[in-house]
Amino acid sequence: MTECYIPRSVDAEQAVLGGLMLDNDRWDEVVLMLRGEDFSLAVHRVIFRSMSELAVSGQPFDLITLSEHIEKMHNIEALGGFAYLAELSKNTPSAANIMAYVRIVAEKSMLRQLQETGNSLVADVASPDATPRAVLESAERRLFSLSQTGMLHERSEVSLSSAMELALRQLEEGLRAGGMTGTPTGFDELDEMTCGLQPGDLILLAARPSMGKTALGLTLCLNALRERTDETVFLFSIEMSREQLILRTLSMLSRVELTRLRSSMMDDEEWARLTATMGEFMQEGTFAGEGNRLIIDDTSSQTPSSLRASARRYVRLYGRPSLIMVDYLQLIRSPDQENRTQEIAEISRALKSLGKELGCPVLALSQLNRQVEQRADKRPNNGDLRDSGALEQDADLIMFIYRDEVYNPGTLDKGVAEIIVSKQRQGPTGTIRVSFDGRYTLFSPFERGWNFDRSGGNAYVN
Repeated sequence: MTECYIPRSVDAEQAVLGGLMLDNDRWDEVVLMLRGEDFSLAVHRVIFRSMSELAVSGQPFDLITLSEHIEKMHNIEALGGFAYLAELSKNTPSAANIMAYVRIVAEKSMLRQLQETGNSLVADVASPDATPRAVLESAERRLFSLSQTGMLHERSEVSLSSAMELALRQLEEGLRAGGMTGTPTGFDELDEMTCGLQPGDLILLAARPSMGKTALGLTLCLNALRERTDETVFLFSIEMSREQLILRTLSMLSRVELTRLRSSMMDDEEWARLTATMGEFMQEGTFAGEGNRLIIDDTSSQTPSSLRASARRYVRLYGRPSLIMVDYLQLIRSPDQENRTQEIAEISRALKSLGKELGCPVLALSQLNRQVEQRADKRPNNGDLRDSGALEQDADLIMFIYRDEVYNPGTLDKGVAEIIVSKQRQGPTGTIRVSFDGRYTLFSPFERGWNFDRSGGNAYVN
């Protein structure tokens, strides 16, 4: 390959345009996969855009109407004149194979864009001010943008009968799993409400600081590992280091207070519990060593493209995950956006796309606006999501954490946490009450039979 090589197929471009002139009905198929800029020659871009303008106005585009339209809008002689349009029509015997030609044009277009990206990166590297991190971030942004553009060339339509067959298979799988069609959360009431965390869903877990977002998210990850013993979990921790997460995990599983664990000031019984927990956990292959199923990535600087690239790499190395967790969403950066609202919207779409691509739920932890602190009832709602309404729109499931003891130290609801399901695209909403033990940052279900006296706020057993 030489430096002057340009990926393109003029013959395929001509066949697409000629086929459309012969059969206007193929336009609706072609326009889903091609844009004007996908054509390498300027004359072909003008012809395709003219076809688009005629199609939008409800007019046919044949040799006569197309030449008239181009003559009004452009210098038709500079584009080859009427003769070139006639040649396109004449040299295309039929539109039968038009979609094969469309795919060739789309692939060549993507290769040209990759070529341009590579040339730009070479120029970036040659800049006196270039740094490896800056060039890498630029490459990630450009490649992510191209991958998103490439989705235009992918078709995902399915017939009603095929969709019904797929739905039936999912129902049968759910029946075999006792009604659980998604990844179990380990909280029976939450699983009954959601049927588990569903593949392809974007799930938001949001709360004010000190409510326990990371603790509950980590609990959901560990429960997924226990319930799906042949699948992995990917945990992208942008806020906390791997070591901090390990300490939290050990505290939760061994029931050794986190403060004592951090200081190493433990008695013999606590050391014994910790050692036993580490042995069991590592032996099961759920955390460390060979056969690792909990993949922790604590890279402190993440973009949508870098996160997606890492997730794809982990799928190749460790298999498809039952859950991906991101802690937390607002720490991801998408520098190309004009403002923070657009940045969060782009991040939200990228996480949603990642879940659909990998066929697993994506659990994104999120901050809340401070306005929740100004209300008498500080239980959060969807309007409290920070930075963007796109979060509420894109999410399939939204959950909030509320612990009354954070605001009211004298409350009778000590040790009680509320998981508020405020949005569920495919199911009901409501509130589930669970136990929270701050010594171990541990969320766990209450035993069946617990009720809550809301007049006094305390829990009791029937």
